[in-house]
Amino acid sequence: MAWRIERQSNGKFAIFSTRIHDYIVIDAGADEIERIYADKGVKVYLASARAQMAKNIAVSNEALIEASRARGETPKEPPGKIGATGFDDD
Repeated sequence: MAWRIERQSNGKFAIFSTRIHDYIVIDAGADEIERIYADKGVKVYLASARAQMAKNIAVSNEALIEASRARGETPKEPPGKIGATGFDDD
C-alpha cells in the first residue's frame, strides 16, 4: 500500500493512494490521519504520517478531491497484497 499524505488548500489533510491514483481520505485533521494510520496497527505508518504532515506537501490534484466531494465519498482501495511485503491488507 502506498499512501501519501498531502496538505489541502483548506489546511486539512488528504491521503492519496498510488494504487488507485485517487484520494482515499479528504478533509482530515491531523488527529484523524494519525487514527487512520494507528488503526492499521503499524507504527512505521504512523511515523511516516507524522513526517509527511511535517513536510506540508500540497495536494497535487484538487480536482480529484472535488470529484470525491461531489460523489459524497472517496474511492476505496481494492483488497490485496500490500506493496512488496506480501501481507494482505485485511
